[in-house]
Amino acid sequence: MTAPVDERLRRLQHELDDHSRVAERLGIDLERPLRSLDDGYPENAIALVGKITEKLLKQLWRHHEVAGDPSGRMLSELIKGCRPHIRSTTVLDALTDIQRLRNRSTHDGYEIAEEDGLLAVRRLVDVLAWFASTASPALSGNDPRMEPEVARRVEFLAGLYLTLGYRVSKRFVLSTETVYQLFCRESGVRLEYVELLLSKDAAELRNVLESTGGELLKTRLPKLTRFVILDDVVDQVRPLLGQDYRIVGYEGFIDTIVDLQTHLASCATAAPEMPSERLPLSGALLASDPHSGESLITEVDDAEPLLTRLMQESANVLVIGKPGSGKSTLLRALVNDTPATARRFRFYFDLSLKSKDETFAEYVARILAPCMPGERAHTFELFLYLIRSGSALCVLDAVDEAVEEPSPEGFLRLFADLASVLSAESCVVMSSRVSFLADSPQIRRLLDCSSAVSEQLVEQVYANGVDPQRVPRFSMLRLTGTPTGSETTSDVDTAVPPTPLARRIRSALDMAGARTFTELIGSHIDHVLANAGLPHLAPALADACGRAFLEDRTVFPLLELHNALGPEAFDGGLITPEAFRLAPLFRPADDQALAFIHSAYQELLAARYLSTPAGREQAMDLPGAPYLTEQVRAFLAAHPTNTSPPAPAEDCVLRPGVYLVGPAERLLLRRIHRLVRFDRHPVTVARYRPFLQALRPDGTSPWDHPDQPPGTTHAPWAERLRAPDYYDDPRYDDHPAICVSWWSAYAFAAFEGKRLPTSLEWEAAARGTDGRLFPWGDTPDLQAVNCADTWAGRPLVTYQACKQEFDRGGLGHAWVTPVDARPSNRSPYGIADMVGNVWEWTSTSVNDPDEAVICGGAFDNPLRAVQASAKGLFRRSRASNAVGFRCVTELPPDTGDEAKEGSHA
Repeated sequence: MTAPVDERLRRLQHELDDHSRVAERLGIDLERPLRSLDDGYPENAIALVGKITEKLLKQLWRHHEVAGDPSGRMLSELIKGCRPHIRSTTVLDALTDIQRLRNRSTHDGYEIAEEDGLLAVRRLVDVLAWFASTASPALSGNDPRMEPEVARRVEFLAGLYLTLGYRVSKRFVLSTETVYQLFCRESGVRLEYVELLLSKDAAELRNVLESTGGELLKTRLPKLTRFVILDDVVDQVRPLLGQDYRIVGYEGFIDTIVDLQTHLASCATAAPEMPSERLPLSGALLASDPHSGESLITEVDDAEPLLTRLMQESANVLVIGKPGSGKSTLLRALVNDTPATARRFRFYFDLSLKSKDETFAEYVARILAPCMPGERAHTFELFLYLIRSGSALCVLDAVDEAVEEPSPEGFLRLFADLASVLSAESCVVMSSRVSFLADSPQIRRLLDCSSAVSEQLVEQVYANGVDPQRVPRFSMLRLTGTPTGSETTSDVDTAVPPTPLARRIRSALDMAGARTFTELIGSHIDHVLANAGLPHLAPALADACGRAFLEDRTVFPLLELHNALGPEAFDGGLITPEAFRLAPLFRPADDQALAFIHSAYQELLAARYLSTPAGREQAMDLPGAPYLTEQVRAFLAAHPTNTSPPAPAEDCVLRPGVYLVGPAERLLLRRIHRLVRFDRHPVTVARYRPFLQALRPDGTSPWDHPDQPPGTTHAPWAERLRAPDYYDDPRYDDHPAICVSWWSAYAFAAFEGKRLPTSLEWEAAARGTDGRLFPWGDTPDLQAVNCADTWAGRPLVTYQACKQEFDRGGLGHAWVTPVDARPSNRSPYGIADMVGNVWEWTSTSVNDPDEAVICGGAFDNPLRAVQASAKGLFRRSRASNAVGFRCVTELPPDTGDEAKEGSHA
């Protein structure tokens, strides 16, 4: 039941009286807001609280010599400028509440109630209590004086208990090195007290105790805890303290509230076993070019010393690398091996174990709750306070698995959620296998706080509810997968770099020699099933756990595993982690749930699930879009059903079914409904010539699109052609038809009794059912494609490199080549020359009906832009040397395998 307003006013009056010294020094009247409340004007009380708060912050601004003059600044600006000098999250929240209440009180039509005014005064008391309890000279002056180290400790302990919901009842400076503090908080109908006696020197404390007769305060207040915090304990002190004091060292005092060693120990047991021998891993430190935003390598070295150095500089670090590259092992070693003197507080959170419906605050509270008995309500606030202390190391492993969607927007929303944790005062190290953050110039400029951030991106950040100023800044460390230490020849020559994961699997399987990442993970899964005598459960494991990954579920209750795999998967009828016969593949997520020892295991099972038509159909019907990662796609492309020689499929026929499409950051499953046959090659000059001969004198035809704009001609745009005789000289007959508009491509397809493919049909035909990167597979091959890299004679990794090559004239001779010049550029269905050479028109439009989607990339694009997923938009009325087309023929639904032909256009 809420206390009457009069009673709460009296209580607030009593608490404000404790800060009369601050009020007198700064010349402020703390009673005016209470008088306004008592007179029935809560809006005036809120306005007065706002003015008092502004005066407090201006004093703090000047004391810490914040750049600029605080006079005339708005409350929001004052809070922002003073934020780095206020460690307490509670105080920052109080300041935000005061700002919010004042904004609402000045808004026309908003009725201000007494409760709003009382809340404003209460939050002002919280702000004053912080400064009073820490003896901040900003507000209270230099009296009483304390040794700087003692003052720092007093500030930390006062903020700690304020964060836990206490307020300061008493504080006495007994000497320059000894301070007494009494904290109190309401717990239901009773008050809880904590009494602290802090002294840096035992001899000084003994003198103080002897001068007071051994009793500091004669009080009958019940105290839950009485601590003496002392660096060095001497026996002469104990008799003077009585029986109800606990003496602890300052550095170990935090263990009385949260047991961080237990937390780190639990993290170690929840993760795969650490290797006994440290494995050197090569890391590249990245920075972005301030003009282009392209990532530049500034240093290459052993990743561990690079990361340690960044940590010592209190930098936020994002570690990126492919699955199994050693990110988690590196981060766990960092948090477990860091000397306590370097970072007093260390935290490790595996975000792959965070439930999707959990907020980050809820997840932290759940993980730390076993280490903080009785304080769960304040767990996250305490965690934030320790992070803001400037002496913490926080590791957020597998952060990409906590992103709602693997896109720049998804990451920005996550970073905004973590903004309070990613404080410049402490060091936060995150890991992610998603590298497009490093590859995206706009995002890199944003994370590097570059002045070249585009207005479009700033608007996008604001649209996601994120203040661009609160987006954390990062150093970027990429694990290259190449060992930097001395390795055996067999290790160096393997297809998989000798990462901790690869070594662990090879050790478990007692095998050596070349193994791809897919083979390593698959062999380990099959080995554990065989050792348990359960090889027949492989399909059930893929169905249950592979499908669960597509549903974005990575944690499995034991009962769910029992139901999915059957009782034979458990020994003795016991549904416990110890009885689970496939335990070598899993790690504990909590007392009654498991997760795979590495996310790649579940991704491989998801690929096995998708490798069959039935699995793809079921995945397509999952509620919401299936969760697909680039690693799932890579595993699917490497699945034996896709890498072994397929049955003849040279008929260029795309059959109805479910196909994996989309770029790496947004992979999708989409259904093809029609049976269509693609032209084997893009339409050539020789094929286009009869159509030109059939045109009317004005350049139109009987096969024109009904919406074709007046004045359109299907004759090639001669002014654009780099070879004026391109359509007349027989030597170009086998070259693609180019410099034709979308309207011309449409009319030509109708001329041949065909149509243009949709962009979905085109991509499915290029990638097959396994979602391969290129028509021929996942391995880049410059001999198979006509692209800018081919003409430059070297890989053009970034668009900036491509631009530089173009500017120096290295791409001056790049142009189209015959459509059959590269026989290895062939899709699983025998369709040739689908990527590179020329973009190809499709029938698909997105938003603007005057634009159509083009697919595949062209001769002037770098290899990274001529993948099977490459798409662009081009005006239908435009024509280019780099844009051609091919056609498709719709087949009757029952054609099936009988559609095969030896050859066709």
